Amino acid sequence: MALAAWAFSSPVAATPDEDFHLASTWCGLGERAGLCEDPQDGTTGRLVPAAIPPATCYAFHPDESAACWDPDQTGLTRVDRANADGLYPKVFYAVMSVFASPNVAASVMAMRLFNAAFAVGLLTVVFWALPRWMRPALFVSVAATSVPLGVFVLASINPSSWAILSSATVWITLYAATRTEGRRRLLLAGLAVLGGLIGAGARADSAVYAAFAVVLALVLGARFGRQHVVPLIAGAVIMVLSAAFYLSASQGGAVVSGLGGGSAGLSRDQIALNFLEVPSLWAGALGGWALGWIDTDLPATVRVLAIAVFAGALFVGLRRVSLRRGIAIGLAFAAIWLVPFLLLYQSRTVVGDLVQPRYILPLMVMLVGVASLRPDAALAWRGARLWLGGLALTIAYGVALHTNTQRYTTGVDQFSFDPGAGAEWWWSLAPSPLVTWIMGTIAFAGLFVSAHFLLPREQAEQDPSLPVRYEAAPEAEHA
Repeated sequence: MALAAWAFSSPVAATPDEDFHLASTWCGLGERAGLCEDPQDGTTGRLVPAAIPPATCYAFHPDESAACWDPDQTGLTRVDRANADGLYPKVFYAVMSVFASPNVAASVMAMRLFNAAFAVGLLTVVFWALPRWMRPALFVSVAATSVPLGVFVLASINPSSWAILSSATVWITLYAATRTEGRRRLLLAGLAVLGGLIGAGARADSAVYAAFAVVLALVLGARFGRQHVVPLIAGAVIMVLSAAFYLSASQGGAVVSGLGGGSAGLSRDQIALNFLEVPSLWAGALGGWALGWIDTDLPATVRVLAIAVFAGALFVGLRRVSLRRGIAIGLAFAAIWLVPFLLLYQSRTVVGDLVQPRYILPLMVMLVGVASLRPDAALAWRGARLWLGGLALTIAYGVALHTNTQRYTTGVDQFSFDPGAGAEWWWSLAPSPLVTWIMGTIAFAGLFVSAHFLLPREQAEQDPSLPVRYEAAPEAEHA
């Protein structure tokens, strides 16, 4: 429900470059009559339903509502960008294309709700498959990085949604596979491969992140012995999948040559300033940057509370750090700083242009997760910390959802408690904007109520160097 509220809060083509992602999705399963047709002119252009806008009329105009978009257009229109040239991997678009139909609005909503349900379903399965002492790390890594960009993207048709989901699951399931045995080990290894597949199959940079997640898992848990054959095989499969999808997508060249559109070169001062400004991209994922087409600014409350929780989660996790976990934390922290810095350098541009926070968010998820992997995390997050963090994120979620909804119903030049007051645009069969906002916020708060009951109620500390054969109290485990 919390993600569904975000799915309803914005119209078709509200995420960055969604005109490209929409056309790519309709063509995700190849040419189909009435959905994706070849114009027969020898180009990579395609004919798609006319209701798929080549560029949204409300993008970059936050004072305007989404009423200018006409979902009732019929026939086909030509688009020149539809992933026909293999810019992105094709798995994400192929899956989303199952829901494509001539009714663009209904199809997009079906895709968003499917994506939201898929994210919740996969995270739920991973949660219960993990040993009890690892579950808080999964929960904290997702919750502390979710507002506002995470929930906005997870409930969208942007392939970055699968990149975020992959980053949350691959490293922890593969690491858990080194600490378990039997059927649980096989299940966790399979979940790790699935996480690697959806990440590498969505974006070329996510394929690199999936490979990096394997490195983190092996740093944390790999040791010599027959019991680690399954995790090592799973890690190798993820590496092969990542390499295959990376090489198959021309987007992967950006990792080496940078993003197009930059200047002729950067001065030494600009390079130094880029290095110092990289943290603004982290803050951007937590409300410091505008949503949508980078045109929906959020109130300061969102970024202050979200950044406080993110930083708090890191500091809470940095206790009793072992050598292996210290190395993994160091690698993850270096990645969230150096990856965007090098991408900016290769792109010959400065912070604020081309490189967006959503490209870095998967690395932030992994950093918080590895930092939160302390054996006594269940005790660390019980009580006041959980409730205070949950309250802060719920407030940030509610303010962000309200702002994003009103941006499209009336434009941000108006403000009212009811984001649907005087609405110029809204979905025809959806609950009202006010109901959507209230129910979404309540549902998000329920996440932390659920955590209170589902996370271990007492310290489930175990020696991370030993396989977890069964769930037991610390005294029984030592015995």
